[in-house]
Amino acid sequence: MNPIIPLFKRELLEFKKHAFSIILFWVLTPIIIHTLLAIPLSRLITMDIRYLNWSAAGVWITAAGMVAFLQSATRMRKIQFESQQIDALLKSPISNLDLIIINISRGIMYGIGQLLVAIVITSALNHEYQSLGNMLIIIIQMFTLILHFSVLGTLIGMLVSNHISFVNVSFILFLGVTMGFGNFIPLKYYPSSYLSVISAIPTTTAFENVRSVILYGPFNWAGFFLTLIGTILICIITLIISHKVFRKI
Repeated sequence: MNPIIPLFKRELLEFKKHAFSIILFWVLTPIIIHTLLAIPLSRLITMDIRYLNWSAAGVWITAAGMVAFLQSATRMRKIQFESQQIDALLKSPISNLDLIIINISRGIMYGIGQLLVAIVITSALNHEYQSLGNMLIIIIQMFTLILHFSVLGTLIGMLVSNHISFVNVSFILFLGVTMGFGNFIPLKYYPSSYLSVISAIPTTTAFENVRSVILYGPFNWAGFFLTLIGTILICIITLIISHKVFRKI
């Protein structure tokens, strides 16, 4: 039997055990982001379209991305620093790659769940529904972003042992996602010098893709593939570092 299967089954059992609280969290998260960020900013930002419809992409990205990041990061920190699981795992047939894959998969599973719930919530709140074709493109782009955040969470969870430092990193990431990449404040409001920096980051284009699809605009496939390539590179770096951190070759 593939050693990764028991780990995956354990994740499913844990989900079933806490299903109610997880689903409640999925429901409340987009509502809170919509209420505390989107609605106040809608009174300050003027756009050619309705701001709350445009900012729905920001709600999806923030909710699903941060859930994927936190789930993968907290699980990796628990394995590496907060329990003795790593000692048992290193003595088992499970390889570093197996452990990283299941950890990333956990983030993806929770991130996709959050995304689907967030789409339903924002669609109901804004009374706007996407076409099937648009929704398919949105899910494809969001999957790469959820994968990106999950891989990033796995790397951070592996490296950051101090709880306060981890909270600070998570908060900085949240601020960056919400306020630094145009997800709630249109990029035209940012200084040109700042735009020249973040425009070089493929993730910025991936975020813009989600917003563009909502507006039936063009999809930048270069940004999509560059984000995917960047995610793969981070994953490779994570695997290399794991051989040092876990002391297993």
